[in-house]
Amino acid sequence: MAGEWQHLWLDVPQQDVEDCEAALGDAGALCVTLEELGDDPVLEPAPGESPLWAEVRVVGLFDGTVSPAAIVGALHARIRPALLDRLGHETFDEDDWVRRTQADFTAMPIGERLLIQPAWEAVDTASGRLPIRLDPGLAFGTGKHQTTQLCLEWLEKQGIAGEHWLDAGCGSGILAIGALLLGAGRVDGTDIDPQALTASRNNAELNDIDPDRLQLFLAQEYPAEIRFDGLLANILAPTLIELAPMLTGHLKPGGRFALSGILGHQAEAVAAAWTAAGNEVTTFRTLGDWALVAGHRASD
Repeated sequence: MAGEWQHLWLDVPQQDVEDCEAALGDAGALCVTLEELGDDPVLEPAPGESPLWAEVRVVGLFDGTVSPAAIVGALHARIRPALLDRLGHETFDEDDWVRRTQADFTAMPIGERLLIQPAWEAVDTASGRLPIRLDPGLAFGTGKHQTTQLCLEWLEKQGIAGEHWLDAGCGSGILAIGALLLGAGRVDGTDIDPQALTASRNNAELNDIDPDRLQLFLAQEYPAEIRFDGLLANILAPTLIELAPMLTGHLKPGGRFALSGILGHQAEAVAAAWTAAGNEVTTFRTLGDWALVAGHRASD
């Protein structure tokens, strides 16, 4: 009998990672994670480190009821056939998944002020950092990924006290919660996945966030007229390019933004799209293979 959940992974050269991530997502993966292959994996690079992974395991998490043959068939249509030669698959139940998640997800400092804190561990008060308590669940955003680190490191250097921010594609809620702990007055989180809104709400409760300070919406239902002091979007480069005019429309004149989920070679295209939408790009940062593009909306 199939387990409640299943992993399907591809061991691929670094240059094929982006295509495989997108293919697994299109095949119905609930989330996609990356692991380094080799004798000394770097699964949690510290902020500022830039590990170079020659080969990467790209792992998709799927519901156990999905046919593995259907997943593989979808992959055939999206990636080079040779990449399927190193394909792996396993099923597992809920208890196995929880144990794996807890083993892989440990406390991690971010920047100068923040600490990602697993919900099942006691809060580390001795560090002097602001703990963001998380139960990752099925939504993207544990702080382990370089894109999340880039956003949080940028955010803690911004003066956001009392401001109203948007977290577009909120996932686990980690960026929204980080903004609130750093002093934002209110954050609105949007996502296309209802499960992400549930994860964000649960994680906000773990951090004793007043529900009035974190409002959550399905992206397609969010009012177009609301304007923000700033926005965070850790999505994917093609989506950031497509949504540049719409997201810019949510910014007040001078409102700041930070964009990630961007591979290094995609940063210029994202910056160009946001410049064309009426923004000034002022910051490029990289961590490993990933980039952050930040700036502000031009004044009217």
